[in-house]
Amino acid sequence: MYVNLTKPALTDDVLQTMGVDLPINFQKIEDAFAKLTNEIIAIKNRAGMFPGIMSWPTLQSIVRSGEAGKYIEIGDIFIARYGDAFVAWRVIGIDHDTPVDSQYTHSLTIQTVDCLADIQFDAPEPTNPDENRQEYGNNRYLHSAIKQWLNSNEDTFQWVSQHQYDAPPSGSIYEGPGFLKLLDPDLAAVIGAVNKQVARNTATDGGGQDLFSDDKVFLLSRVEAGLGTEGVTDGEVVYPYYDGISDAGRIKLLNGSPRIWWLRSPFVSYSRSVRNVSTGGTVYYTTARDATGLAPACCII
Repeated sequence: MYVNLTKPALTDDVLQTMGVDLPINFQKIEDAFAKLTNEIIAIKNRAGMFPGIMSWPTLQSIVRSGEAGKYIEIGDIFIARYGDAFVAWRVIGIDHDTPVDSQYTHSLTIQTVDCLADIQFDAPEPTNPDENRQEYGNNRYLHSAIKQWLNSNEDTFQWVSQHQYDAPPSGSIYEGPGFLKLLDPDLAAVIGAVNKQVARNTATDGGGQDLFSDDKVFLLSRVEAGLGTEGVTDGEVVYPYYDGISDAGRIKLLNGSPRIWWLRSPFVSYSRSVRNVSTGGTVYYTTARDATGLAPACCII
């Protein structure tokens, strides 16, 4: 929200016409204007809007017109409610992602500045014939619990098995609402699905690549985070924000401390391990059953 405050020309004649007693304490007027201006700035910051952009629907209209680059820069930050808190989202790409709905050609990609919580990528699968997945979980993003939860708008998340060996995830985050239910409804209303890819591991899933086009919220890939290529990554391109960034620029916090955060890419030589970003901002990995930092992205379409 942006309001331009200008003072009227308060001449003695004008004031007398208005029935105002003279003399006027102009210092009090100056103080009142300053206080009001500061309150408006505070409201603008909480709303997360830039000058001239008064709402998420307005921002969506600008994106759809193809004019986003005139008003917004890579790295700019918006604020939106998430659950009971306000969360900062950073612009990481303008027209980087392709909307699934062909009537739209423009997009604005945003990602949380820091981690929202710890979350398990996927659960151990006791009946899976692969011993690594029995104990450590499944690193195939297409089948992961985290992918399901990020795109759930349910009051209480309802996990759905994705294959014959799948097992329900654990952790309190999976016992509450889906991610989209927690997200500011005005922001949730303007995001849309985009076309994405993710590598498959070569240990059990045959290598190659999975394509998906039904997600409004997603994790970044290793390529997109500027951490190099692994496996088949056709169509993946580093986001402008992460292109050439230092390792320190990828560090994300949780409760004030650096936290490992999930990527969607597998460690392709293994069936259990998923790539993530270390507390120092470098490429890292942990097993799917681990609970580590969540830093999702979405696209305003």
